[in-house]
Amino acid sequence: MVADSITYHPTLTKLVKFWDSTPQREKSFRLLAYLSRFLSYYCYRKGYSKELIDMFANLKNQFSFIRKGMRFFKPVTHLQAASRAYDNKLLDPVLQFTTIVRNLSYAAYLGFDGLIFGKMLGLVNKSRVPDAATWASRFWLLGLAAGIINSLRIIYSLSSYERSSTSSADEKNQADINDVNNKLYIAKRKLVWDLLDSFIALNTLNFLHFTEGDIGLAGVLTSLMGLEDQWKAQSI
Repeated sequence: MVADSITYHPTLTKLVKFWDSTPQREKSFRLLAYLSRFLSYYCYRKGYSKELIDMFANLKNQFSFIRKGMRFFKPVTHLQAASRAYDNKLLDPVLQFTTIVRNLSYAAYLGFDGLIFGKMLGLVNKSRVPDAATWASRFWLLGLAAGIINSLRIIYSLSSYERSSTSSADEKNQADINDVNNKLYIAKRKLVWDLLDSFIALNTLNFLHFTEGDIGLAGVLTSLMGLEDQWKAQSI
């Protein structure tokens, strides 16, 4: 039957399983939040009705609110990652340090984000830590800076290895080169990702003054990159 072929289609099965996980749903809401932010500015620039502009602005706020609830306990994940990096004595010192700083910064960022979520729910007095959003953005930017240094270190190390391995053309060495090239691509992609998110954080902290449309577009791109990684990692 046609209905069965649609219902049991591998792509649909993978999609259902994909959205059955909180990290995937959170990333999807991130995409919708930044897309709404971009569309709100786009409608404003094109002179569309105030109702339409406000609709996208409200959607952005609602999607952002939902995301805060989904990642309320996420700081623990980053604290565990920082602890594992600290215990890994075989890791390159630069990679170890930046991994620890990145995860501790993300834990602090998400901790302040959880505080904001508590305020929005009325569980925390709104007068407490009035600059929680600013501190959250600062720690996010610090984590991103550590991630950028981490990616640059990986790129430098892998590029040096690639240059030293090109002189040999045996099959085993070629397999190693292919593996290095793949890791190099991942590191460069992560670098671009962190640079785009840093662009958002710098605007949030008023170090840069680009438009809401620019920020929204950058957020859409990094959200798509995150969803792409999660989609590839999802097994049927």
